[in-house]
Amino acid sequence: NNNNNMIDSQNQDNNKLLSFPSRLYDLLEDAEVRGYSPIISWQKEGRSFKIHNVQEFADKIMPSSFSQTKLKSFQRQLNMYGWKKVQIGPNKGGYYHRDFIR
Repeated sequence: NNNNNMIDSQNQDNNKLLSFPSRLYDLLEDAEVRGYSPIISWQKEGRSFKIHNVQEFADKIMPSSFSQTKLKSFQRQLNMYGWKKVQIGPNKGGYYHRDFIR
């Protein structure tokens, strides 16, 4: 159906217009509904997020949500926007930014 193709195309165009942090926030907020929570989700306290399955994240989520397929590119964007990887404690392996809160 042409209508659905137009809508999908518009959604992809709108997604490209959103900033990286906005796209990431929307992805995390919708992760459970979209079935992505085993792949990426907020961590318990809502002040960081974690990629639980790097390969599935790169294969299934990155191309449509971030128009890229390489995890290194995604990590570079995280670094560029000021995210830090959590090195110790219960959120180890997650990504934290002081202004990025659920």
